[in-house]
Amino acid sequence: MKPARIVFPGFWFGQSDIAQAEALARRGVGGFCVYGATAEQARDFTRRMNDVSTSGQLLFCADFQEDLSEVLVDAPSLPPNRKLVKMSRSQDAAYRKGNLLGRIARAAGLDWLLAPVVDLGDASPAFSPVPLTVTRLAGDMLAGISNAGALNCIKYFPGESGVLKTLPQMEDAEFVPYKHLFRRADAVMPAHMVFPNIDNDHIATLSDKVVKDLLKKRLNYKGCVVGFPLFHGKPKQEVNNAIAMLHAGVENIMAPRNAEAVIDAIEREVDRGDLMDQIIHAVSNHEMLLSKVNAGPEPDEISAALKIARQFFRSAEFH
Repeated sequence: MKPARIVFPGFWFGQSDIAQAEALARRGVGGFCVYGATAEQARDFTRRMNDVSTSGQLLFCADFQEDLSEVLVDAPSLPPNRKLVKMSRSQDAAYRKGNLLGRIARAAGLDWLLAPVVDLGDASPAFSPVPLTVTRLAGDMLAGISNAGALNCIKYFPGESGVLKTLPQMEDAEFVPYKHLFRRADAVMPAHMVFPNIDNDHIATLSDKVVKDLLKKRLNYKGCVVGFPLFHGKPKQEVNNAIAMLHAGVENIMAPRNAEAVIDAIEREVDRGDLMDQIIHAVSNHEMLLSKVNAGPEPDEISAALKIARQFFRSAEFH
């Protein structure tokens, strides 16, 4: 078992070095987070990385808030989540948006959508300020993503709209979608901000009070926890933040720019006798997620998936 399996380096088309990515695949990473590709470039990249991987099949992630146009430059922009509440009663728009996102992603070789956002609010990427409405729409989107054969991730725990609320207030609001959706979620991603009434010293993704005590113990979440993408932080802090995430209870390290240094640091922790149980659990989750992807439908051709999305959302019913 390679500790590198829990790391998903970022790959930025036009910036990242393909030879370095191949070296990381040979070293045993679990997959990659892909940014700035065309759908065909993403598909070709995923095939190339799987060909050189020494640890079996990889998982490829799309990290976005609203739709795949944020990571695939030729993916169509879809209706914002906040508009789905007005469409959903008669048209099941949240399900269909999720299904199209999953079909486009899978056609491009991307298995894991790091979405949807289930925070409460009036503006996208939030669905609604009403907890049960968020639960319903996000649940429909998760079903659409899953039926397309892709994985999902609900975020940003414990709910950025609750940043100044007490825990009892969040129990009645921000926690509602999470508690209803845990069994349908393939992963949960903590937020990249401080929640003073929970842990005033650490952002959520680095906080054992948020991840271990609140998410895993109090709310009894048993599934996969992925870290907030590391490249959003300071480059000099990537290694320290990755180790802090793991000690806080995060199981997968997403989108570091300097993945080699992060893997080296994780291996040193394992050599000291730390994190082994957590890594075993993370690798087990990884294999379960791969099994789920492989049991799903065959991906569409890229041109077909993009055509369906463009035609569907050009129709008058979505405007």
